[in-house]
Amino acid sequence: MKNATEILDTYEQVGWKNNDPMAQVLQLRRDAPHALAELVLQAVDRQLESATFIDAALDLMDDSDYIATVARVWRQPRQDADSDIAGAILDSAALQHPDVFAPDWERLLMAAHAGHGGPSYQEDHAWRAIDRATLDDWLAGLEQDLSEGSVGRKRAIALLRSRRPDVVLHALQRLFPDPSDAEAASWLHQAGYATRAGALHALHGERPLHIGFSAEQRKRMQAEQPAWRRDIYKSHPTWISPEKPTTHARMGGVLSALCGLCHAPLHRLLALADPDAAGVPSGAALEFATCLSCQGWEADGALFYRHDGQGLPTTHPVQQRDAPLTPDYVASPLLEAQVDLFQAPARWRWQDWGESNGRQNLSRVGGAPSWVQSADYPECPDCGRHMDLAMQLDSGLPQADGGEWLWGSGGCNYTFWCKDCRVSGQLWQCT
Repeated sequence: MKNATEILDTYEQVGWKNNDPMAQVLQLRRDAPHALAELVLQAVDRQLESATFIDAALDLMDDSDYIATVARVWRQPRQDADSDIAGAILDSAALQHPDVFAPDWERLLMAAHAGHGGPSYQEDHAWRAIDRATLDDWLAGLEQDLSEGSVGRKRAIALLRSRRPDVVLHALQRLFPDPSDAEAASWLHQAGYATRAGALHALHGERPLHIGFSAEQRKRMQAEQPAWRRDIYKSHPTWISPEKPTTHARMGGVLSALCGLCHAPLHRLLALADPDAAGVPSGAALEFATCLSCQGWEADGALFYRHDGQGLPTTHPVQQRDAPLTPDYVASPLLEAQVDLFQAPARWRWQDWGESNGRQNLSRVGGAPSWVQSADYPECPDCGRHMDLAMQLDSGLPQADGGEWLWGSGGCNYTFWCKDCRVSGQLWQCT
């Protein structure tokens, strides 16, 4: 087994050519897991390109080593040169352990876009951990200059992303005095909120349940993957379902209800016997479905479905065609399977699609969305209000015909829910 220094020395000399640093990291985790911290800390002071194995090492650390590592990087920022790896470490911390930045919030504000080992684009996630005293201090100073690039504007945006409704609303009103400004709604959606009758409404929850796939699904999903990725699937806490999951669900297959566009049977995404236990308010069973052949291909925007008292979906009338269209591609349904829904450790409540890079399981019910592009909460076709996020499904899902389902070029699908109208919406994003 190579130690941390040897792994980094070899990578500096030959890169990925005839070298497998990812496998070496996984071996290090098995034989000397605490050495992952040494590997990451040594990497900060080296100029390494495309060193995705460092991101994997961060993911696979136990919580105590991870917290100590990101805290050390934050306490000892580089002042002489930019460090891409230090920035990546702190990007990770903004998602997984934002408390590391306390109490240096002013420093984070200044470092966020200035390089020198500061977070490069994830810093907005860190503000949800900001303390009340700093919030009040920044709120009191919001009368200052809010022009583009000013400290005042940076503080206002940080407050907007704080996940404290009273603070969010105040910051929004200062940034956008005109409530009809379309840009205001966009900024608010990025923060995970919408306004309803002058008050804030949270568009997503805080505690997701990850989907624990069946043995057959896992076998199919791992079949064409390199050995290191299969090992990560066996090790990463977002992939490993505990013995006693929170609840269960049913995935895959087709329904008797028909697509309003092509008139073929709808494809089941996830059937929840107890959606309330999964954080989706319904009061009854709920079945989420779509047409994989049409969604995103034969219609722009989201596809919508009304749900009856038993939770079964039918195409919303606004998307019901009298004459069926013929899709360019007829998709096979997802593989039928019973899946677990489980709560991963708190570190994994917030995830980013780009940061995941295929290592993390992004298929989850509830919680905050991992947008591939910008936030996009569709309006319910019945009441016109922006719908709440209910679920997201990553690409790579096994299909009944042996295929692998990709959302576009390999993005994510987002399921939305309007509990008052009992309407669901399906929308995917990709790069």
